[in-house]
Amino acid sequence: YFILDEKPDKFETVEILNNGKTDKKVDLVILAEGYCDFEKEKFIEDAKRVSDYLFEEEPFKSEKENFNVQAVFTPSAESGTDIPGDHIYKNTHFNSKFYTFDLPRYLTTSDMKAVYDAAAVAPYDHIYVLVNSARYGGGGFYNFVSVCTADNELTKEVFVHEFGHGFTGLADEYYNSSVAYEDFYNLDIEPWEPNITTMVSFDTKWKSMVDKSTPIPTPRKEKHKKDVGVFEGGGYMSKGIYSPYMDCRMKSNIADGFCPVCEESIRKVIRFYTE
Repeated sequence: YFILDEKPDKFETVEILNNGKTDKKVDLVILAEGYCDFEKEKFIEDAKRVSDYLFEEEPFKSEKENFNVQAVFTPSAESGTDIPGDHIYKNTHFNSKFYTFDLPRYLTTSDMKAVYDAAAVAPYDHIYVLVNSARYGGGGFYNFVSVCTADNELTKEVFVHEFGHGFTGLADEYYNSSVAYEDFYNLDIEPWEPNITTMVSFDTKWKSMVDKSTPIPTPRKEKHKKDVGVFEGGGYMSKGIYSPYMDCRMKSNIADGFCPVCEESIRKVIRFYTE
């Protein structure tokens, strides 16, 4: 008798992309956060735009036919999101906030009950919470949820980057930005993420993709800009952690896109859901 027998909220869903049956596709659901009732059309347009951003970059561009995308309109009482550092607090559907772990750009929600209740109106393999804000920021958690703002000039880069975290489990490759968890990795253990290594068990990573003529470790020099290698720096640490490419969507917002190692990792996850 503790099993709930009640009618869930019937949130409005909008089909953004439909490529077929859900059991053979990656199903992405985008939830509205910080959009009031009168902002429904804005949310739908924002959801379409960020979906387009995703499919402009490889490997999603060539894998587009393997995706379905639905937007779920979950109206909030107020527009925007919490910015505790600026003493701004909004009454929103998923209680999202910046300043997670006291980091100004880190945007997350801990109200996963509300997230799962809303996402349940549509089939999904991954949930993306789209926040009605122009502030820079986001967050992504593997096999859990991704979060991003809709209206920043770098929304495209952040949206795709956070999807890399949430959908594929890719690690951050940067090592010179402030984070809330420095010295995060144990250098005596091989990280589980596919795009960083401590060299403890490099055979399990991208070793087969490194040309025999490429030095290991690989110097961060212009001549290796397009080489898959083993570049020191990644996972928020400048020493002891190595990443596969000079620059990548998982490292910076100015990268051309994902590196070959990240692309291959993404394709493997797509195959998992579609084959």
